Amino acid sequence: MADYDENDDGNGNESWSTSEIGISFYFFVFLSLLALSLVLGNLLNSRPKLGSVLPEAGMTILVGAVAGLFVHVAFRSGSVPDGLLSFSSEVLFVALLPPIIFISGYHIKPVLFFRHIKPIVLLSCLGTVIQSIAVALILYVVSIHGLTGNLKPSFSELLTFGALISATDTVSILAIFQKKRVDPHLFYLVFGESALNDAVALVLFRTFSNFVENNHNIFNVAVDLIALVLDFTYTFAGSFVLGILCGVGVGVLLKKVNMKKTALYELCLYVLVMYLPYFLATILHLSGIVTILFTGISAKRYAAQNLSRSTEIKADSLFRATAHLAETAIFLELGLSLFNHATFGNFYWEFILWALLACLGARALAVYPIVFGYNKSLKLSKEDTVITRKGSRDSHFSERPISGCEKSIASPSSDDTSEHTLFTPNRSKDKVINWGKTHMMWFSGLRGAVAYACAHNFPESSENGSAFMVTTSIIILVTVFLFGGTADFMLELLGIPTNVDEEKYMQEKYDDREPGKLERFEKAFILPYVTDISNIECDLPVDEVDHFALPRDDSVRLDLSAMNNRLSDRHFIETHEPTGWKSIYDYGYQA
Repeated sequence: MADYDENDDGNGNESWSTSEIGISFYFFVFLSLLALSLVLGNLLNSRPKLGSVLPEAGMTILVGAVAGLFVHVAFRSGSVPDGLLSFSSEVLFVALLPPIIFISGYHIKPVLFFRHIKPIVLLSCLGTVIQSIAVALILYVVSIHGLTGNLKPSFSELLTFGALISATDTVSILAIFQKKRVDPHLFYLVFGESALNDAVALVLFRTFSNFVENNHNIFNVAVDLIALVLDFTYTFAGSFVLGILCGVGVGVLLKKVNMKKTALYELCLYVLVMYLPYFLATILHLSGIVTILFTGISAKRYAAQNLSRSTEIKADSLFRATAHLAETAIFLELGLSLFNHATFGNFYWEFILWALLACLGARALAVYPIVFGYNKSLKLSKEDTVITRKGSRDSHFSERPISGCEKSIASPSSDDTSEHTLFTPNRSKDKVINWGKTHMMWFSGLRGAVAYACAHNFPESSENGSAFMVTTSIIILVTVFLFGGTADFMLELLGIPTNVDEEKYMQEKYDDREPGKLERFEKAFILPYVTDISNIECDLPVDEVDHFALPRDDSVRLDLSAMNNRLSDRHFIETHEPTGWKSIYDYGYQA
């Protein structure tokens, strides 16, 4: 529902906006616009050239903006436009954000995610903190020199704004990556950072919001820095543990209570995992967003294996639909709110321009040093490989074995003018992040639904809340249309490999690797106790049954030892996905 300041018209009578007719009118208009956005989204997907320059998020914002302009012109005052042009912050946080964050975790592929976990965590955790503080410091310096116009925000307000504007939304970029089938290494760096970045940014936003409510200045913030670090660590670590426990708990429940013969109840129970952990975390004063992210990761890993095949497919479809509708609804509301009466008079163009520049600069300050330090951490050992890059394109990599500290450099090809030698272990050669990928990672830092939801929930004690919401909206518009619309061009400009054969990529990179310590621990102490391996009825088609070397009979039943082997087999776990969604480019939103 919309957010209203009054429930009556001043005479004790119910206002139009809160009447049954008003509420029905609001939902009719909003759901009609949502349906129109979905139809136009289908149009974009069927026209690749148009979709490459107009992101689906941008198209949805345009639909909302046009509708908002019409409402503003038709109803120049009163509760009718106010009701149609705004959401309450509670709806955004409680109803719409959980499924968006959950689907991000649910579709993370463990092999690729954990292979590149170090740079992902560095970029999403340390990088988000750097971005938040850098944005705040840049804008604070600009503000005290009088370059932000009439807006004079406090340092605590700028920290809160820096946290919310550091939440990236890469759905538009990932859609391009999926269609172009870019290097999976780059895909998962961007996808993984975005999934964790939202959670970290939300924890920082909640923490810094307390500073605004307590009216902290820059000196108070410095004094409370230790308390800030402890609070952040407690909140994030506690939410992480709670999320994992919730996913594992659902797996144990589905193992102990066999619901495969009552598919409807099984589906209904499993779908609740998209919201229940969020509310539990809120009750425990933890981060619901962080909790729901890791619930999605652990539920997919452990609980989904205990579902019947049909329920697994239906649940996956339902999760996707819910997340896509929530994401579309937020962008639609952003477009509608551009002409909300509450936003007029809060356009501080000097501040908006500096905020946009601060966002771009802060992301560069986070991405480039972290990537440089990470590449340096990949030490060379004996009998490892030198990777020699000639020119600027990833396709120009060559490898030569070396021993000790001696290096061997390949002769440059006729079309190359320069070469750069990267010393990196053979076992880690797929982990190196070259400059082309680094530039694309910086470019992929779009802002979107999470940032807007946070801006909508800016502390009420701040007098500049509306100004920050307008600023956030403008930054989202610029990044979605400018960066999202030119992502295809940037891939070609930076020479990022596209049209990758993902099956060949996975075979070359990961089929022969030894399981890590975490995988061995999981196989020995988690999977046997959480995943049902003793009484699973497999309803796979005959061709899939043969693919997994299972018995050919009408009621395929796995024996304990065979299932245990399958559960420890990466290929089985990674390919045991709903039909049509086995790609490593599956990020949960694509049609």
